[in-house]
Formats: sequence, structure tokens, C-alpha cells
Amino acid sequence: MRRLFPCCLALALGALVSPIQAETRYATDSFKLPMRSGGSANNRIVRMVPSGTPLEVLETNDEGFAKVRTPERIVGWMLTRDLMNEASPRDRVLQLEGRVTTLEEENQTLRGENESVKVIRNDLTRCGEELSEVRNKASQTLAIDEENRKLQQEMATMREQMERLEQQSSTLRDDTSRNWFLSGAGVVLGSLFLGLVIPLIPWRRKRHWDQF
Repeated sequence: MRRLFPCCLALALGALVSPIQAETRYATDSFKLPMRSGGSANNRIVRMVPSGTPLEVLETNDEGFAKVRTPERIVGWMLTRDLMNEASPRDRVLQLEGRVTTLEEENQTLRGENESVKVIRNDLTRCGEELSEVRNKASQTLAIDEENRKLQQEMATMREQMERLEQQSSTLRDDTSRNWFLSGAGVVLGSLFLGLVIPLIPWRRKRHWDQF
């Protein structure tokens, strides 16, 4: 029985202590500091300044107060010991979180811009390919135009040759017609001459011979 009593007591104490150790809390650093109208504790409080507020120190006095100005241009007095040379860890964490958020947004923006750059690069590549194709077609078109120009020149030369040949043929036809006309006229005249003159002469000579 004597051995069981300490064990039971220890279990009972453990049961009482364990609920207290099961919950953990942290003290908050969010608080406000009084700003007074003068440089002493007897002056009235004009407003409460949240911790972490950046303050511009204008002057200090021997009573441990400093004259400060808020970002809203409000001037008052606060205890010098309540002022820190740098922001509180909580405020720095908030600033860092804000910076991280800004960097993440900038990263997202850069990613979007990177995608846009990729799209623009692809568009430029496609445009370059289309430009190369257009240049090839243009060079082919120029070659075809040059060939057409040469063919047109050759056709013009052939037309000139054909016109000269036609003129020569026409001249030959005219000469042939004229020669045939002259030959026909000569034949006709010769026939007339022979038909009118020659028959008269031979018959007279024959009759003259017959008379002998």
C-alpha cells in the first residue's frame, strides 16, 4: 500500500499538469504608444501611435522625451525609450512578406512577359520564313519577267523579219505579175505582128514564083 500511494499521487499530479502544458500562446507585439502635446508626462495625450510607425525626430529634452513628426505631419512628444533605431521584428517580417508578395507578382509578370517574348519570337520566326518565301517567289517572278521580256523581244524581232519577208514576197509577186504581164503583152503583140505582116509577104513571093 505504501508503494501504491506515491504512484497514484504522481498520476494525479500528471493529470492536473498536462492540460496546462497542452496549450501554447505567444504575446503580441501589436500595441500603441501615446503621443503627448508637450515634452513631459503631465501633458495630455493627443493621439496613440501604432508600433512600427516611422517618426521624424525633431528635438529631444532632458526629461526623456523627443519631439517627433508622423507621416501625416502631426507633431507631438513621445518617450525617447519607446523609439527604436530600426523597425520591430514584426514590422520587418510584414515588410519582408510584402516584398515577397511584390517579388512574386513581378515574377508572374516576368513569366507573362517571357511568354509574350516567346510568342513574339515565334511570330518573328514565322514572319522571317514568310519573308524568305516571298523573296523566293519574287526572285522567280523577276526571272519569269526577264524571260517574258526576252521572249517579247524575240517575238518583236520575228515580227520584223516576217514583215520584211512579206514586203519581199509582195515585191516578188509584183515583179512576177509585171513580168507575166509584159511577157503576155509581148506574145500578143508578136502574134498580131506575125498574123498581120508575115502572112502577106510569103504569099506574094509564092505567087511570084508561080508566074515563072
